[in-house]
Amino acid sequence: MLFIEYDVTASGEIELVALINAVEEDGQDPDGTEWMAWRSATFEDDGLGCVAVRPAELESMEQTEDPEQLRAMVERIILSDRSAKERAGS
Repeated sequence: MLFIEYDVTASGEIELVALINAVEEDGQDPDGTEWMAWRSATFEDDGLGCVAVRPAELESMEQTEDPEQLRAMVERIILSDRSAKERAGS
């Protein structure tokens, strides 16, 4: 499972922190639920700065050879995640 970690600055700018391929060696966490629970408990943002990439989105990302298109895909995933989390927190 691929996760995107990001930060949102005080001015609202989003900064990509890392792309994390959270693969359990024994195949025990195929959807990344346990990894995300660990991350949420370990980091101060309670999971706000991390999003799992859905398999269909990951497939599209892997198929593109255009860096600008890939950047746009990552931005769309992050913005959608952040918007959903901000609505849920309201």
